[in-house]
Amino acid sequence: MSPTPQEEEIRSTIVQRITTLAQKVFGQDECEVLPFGSQVTGLALPGSDIDFVIRFPKKKSNTDGEQGKNDDDNNDDGLEEDLTTTTSDPLQKIAEAVKAEFGIKSELETNHDIEEEEEEKREHLSYLEVITQTRVPLVKFTIAPYNLDIDICFDQPHGPESADLMHRFMESMPPLRPLTFCLKYFLASREINKPFTGGIGSYLLQLMIVSFLQHRSRGDLNRGYGGSGKHFNLGSLLLDFLELYGLDFNYVTTGISVRHDGYYFPKGQLDKKEYFWQPNRPTSIAVENPLDPTMDVGAGAYRIQMISRVFEHAFKTLLAYVSEPMEETDSILARILPPTEEMAQRRVLKDALEGSGGDGELVKETVAPPPPAATSVSSSGNGGGSDKQGGTKTQHQKEKRNKNWDKNKDNKKRRNSSGGGNDHGGGGKFKSKKKRYSK
Repeated sequence: MSPTPQEEEIRSTIVQRITTLAQKVFGQDECEVLPFGSQVTGLALPGSDIDFVIRFPKKKSNTDGEQGKNDDDNNDDGLEEDLTTTTSDPLQKIAEAVKAEFGIKSELETNHDIEEEEEEKREHLSYLEVITQTRVPLVKFTIAPYNLDIDICFDQPHGPESADLMHRFMESMPPLRPLTFCLKYFLASREINKPFTGGIGSYLLQLMIVSFLQHRSRGDLNRGYGGSGKHFNLGSLLLDFLELYGLDFNYVTTGISVRHDGYYFPKGQLDKKEYFWQPNRPTSIAVENPLDPTMDVGAGAYRIQMISRVFEHAFKTLLAYVSEPMEETDSILARILPPTEEMAQRRVLKDALEGSGGDGELVKETVAPPPPAATSVSSSGNGGGSDKQGGTKTQHQKEKRNKNWDKNKDNKKRRNSSGGGNDHGGGGKFKSKKKRYSK
């Protein structure tokens, strides 16, 4: 579910336009416009937003230079006045510039000679808001018809630097990239991936995965498997991640750091309590920013307890399909990652592009049922399936699938009649499944 070449081109064009627009508003020599996040790390989903930070380095250097030199204030009045004018209420300034650049549909001139369908394809803003009542004030807007979300903030530290850090982690941890794609889609499909609504944002999720892989590698090294991670099975890693943050992790007492090869720390520790302990939310997730050890990346994820239960349910669901007696299904991964028509369309487009050397043309056609995301959890990194052509299944395949469903129903009835328990409870059946899985 990575963006297509055409979508990548649109995203790159928008990045350039926003950069040029900001430089026009604040002065090319007065500001730095830096994209960061998934757009820079290459971990963007097709619907991922693009994050920008606008910095004013000259203002900062001027402020630093004036410390202890109040006698020379009169000499710098002209420069200070210019900078104040440039940066006063920057959120409103960039919001007005964006509105003028892209336009709002209700304010655009309507051409009655153009059909309504063509009118919808005109570039415009479908959403624009200046958000000030958050930890990081920003401007949010959506550009139609691309449905591309843009976030712009000012003078926030560590944004571009965190992207460089994640590049280094991806080089040393091959499973990080596929796990991030999988879990980002998992969170996005449940609408729990936005930090300003209490969800787990991209950077927080990546740090959680990095911490998990660090501890997993250390454990494997101690067991004699080696710490390179080359032996890792993506399906097993996904299950273990969901189990860790859904069942095992103690959010009340434990904080996470990925520095020094990763470690856990007590949230109530003397030098940590001030930054990571929240008395009004003791169950919050505390994750240290490796670029600033006093910053809690998880402070805004106030829905973490609900998200933890979502992880737990996903873990138990997958466990039911990889433990004996096995539940039969076309795709195990699809039990927690719901296939959509968009997936089927992208699969057809990807096959067309690969078949034509990247110059394939998108042709309108009937949307076929989405292909399985994976034949088993252990092959979730491949994203493959049995129906690689993306076409309609044959009648024989349909009949076989129906027989499997009937067989599953009969198996469930027999298990229930013999007191087997339910699939997602905490009773003996789940414990026996977990025992088999751990072997």
